[in-house]
Amino acid sequence: MRIRYILNNDKRVSTFNTFIKTEYPTLLTEKKPDIFLIAGGDGTMLRAIHDTIDEKIPYLGKAMGTFNFLLNSFDNDKDVIDKILNDEIKLHTFKSHAIKAMFNGKKIGEAVNDVILGEKITGYHSFSLSTKNGDLRNFELKGSGICISTPIGSTAFNFNNGGRILPLDSDLLSITGIVCNRFLNDIIQFDEVRIKSNGAKIYLSNVESEILNEKNELILTKGSEIEIAFLNKQEFLERRIEIGHRYRK
Repeated sequence: MRIRYILNNDKRVSTFNTFIKTEYPTLLTEKKPDIFLIAGGDGTMLRAIHDTIDEKIPYLGKAMGTFNFLLNSFDNDKDVIDKILNDEIKLHTFKSHAIKAMFNGKKIGEAVNDVILGEKITGYHSFSLSTKNGDLRNFELKGSGICISTPIGSTAFNFNNGGRILPLDSDLLSITGIVCNRFLNDIIQFDEVRIKSNGAKIYLSNVESEILNEKNELILTKGSEIEIAFLNKQEFLERRIEIGHRYRK
């Protein structure tokens, strides 16, 4: 299996970067990789996916961050990399879809975790939401913002905002309001969502994009398929269950 390592500037991975440059320099220049290798935390993984999503290649993460939900914990770096290169390790993967964001008729990006509209907790915006299947029809509310989350992102900001954790293989989105005047906590089909606002910023998995005003409309649809690899997929699924139970007594 061919690997391309994606460098990043996180100080926590500087030693691993040096290790790759010294022991596996060809991983930095691999032209036809079968998989991307990323070291860091969940944010690093999301940024890497955001930057390379069009290449449609699976991602394998080495956990060196804080939460490390989407990454693998291993210390025997040389052994693991050699076995992957020699196809001696069976990688377990799961697939999900990003949210494709269209603005003024143009694609502005894809969100792996979520699309968040707003700016700050003290902000105040108006929103109007409609879905293709009619679950929401010009639903209007005001507040700090809204969050539209994918199944993979439902354990992140969405969950902390009171949203429900979605099954990974589901064709659903979770949508929640952030300090709003009307209650919004819905599960909707992963279909077309149209949103209007009066100046809310658009964030795609924490990456700031455009500003949505009265003259524009944000259209969200199903985007690219994402494939994330694990050395032990069961550990990932168990961590997901633990997150869902952390507020239970």
